[in-house]
Amino acid sequence: EAPKPECALCGSHKVKFAPSRSVLVCQECGHETPVEVNEGNGKVDLLCDLPGLSMGEDNLIIRAIELFKNTVGLDIEGIVTLEKFIPIGAGLGGGSSDAAATLNAVNALFGKPLSIDQLKGLGAILGSDVPFFIEAIPSLITGRGELLSSYTGELTRKPIVLVKPDFEVSSAWAYSRWEKSNMLSNVNYSPQQAMWGAAINDLEVPVFEKFLFLPALKNWLLDKDETETVLMSGSGSTMFAVCSDVAAAEKVLTTVKLDFGDDIWCKIVYINYI
Repeated sequence: EAPKPECALCGSHKVKFAPSRSVLVCQECGHETPVEVNEGNGKVDLLCDLPGLSMGEDNLIIRAIELFKNTVGLDIEGIVTLEKFIPIGAGLGGGSSDAAATLNAVNALFGKPLSIDQLKGLGAILGSDVPFFIEAIPSLITGRGELLSSYTGELTRKPIVLVKPDFEVSSAWAYSRWEKSNMLSNVNYSPQQAMWGAAINDLEVPVFEKFLFLPALKNWLLDKDETETVLMSGSGSTMFAVCSDVAAAEKVLTTVKLDFGDDIWCKIVYINYI
């Protein structure tokens, strides 16, 4: 069984296929990905009951297995069952973590023919954030995401509320629009100062310009006495709010449901300090 992949909270400074600098951390609200495969010339079937998720050759799990088997020279057949707890298009790295967990799993199942660095190299072919999830430790990310170094700065241990509206944001679109977008006058994009450092996400500029609910949600969360730092995660559409304590986080969670309805996805999480 693959290790549980986890989603990333990231304050990004990134342009698609241009140098970037981000800090990525994991938190535990990941997926279950049992991988039952063996050597054989059959096919690999992907099972998942989540509507809207492609199960074909473009799925990152299938692509990860194809890439692994072509790299090591094996024929692989079997079944991968994906139970997703992270919404699609949330800016939380769900697909990237699926791919990384699959690479780790098949590598372990076949006797670890590839090193960690080799797995990260394969991950970089699949997607910019995939190498990070191979080890999933707090990391400073540069390049297109493939250049990793351990992040040794301060990180908060306070509870974090994730809030995702009922729509998705395309990462490719968000990155492509970064240089062509304008700031909204009623939103503060400046770095937010916290005990653990300054937090900013430059991708808020293009995403907020199109998806006007998100800047309104950010302002709404910032107005709460219980929140300390509020940013969009990655390319959206999830917002995260660092709260002062558990009681504050639970109050924010309850208020989100009351004000925005049960259709909005929200969860209290903590940074994983693996």
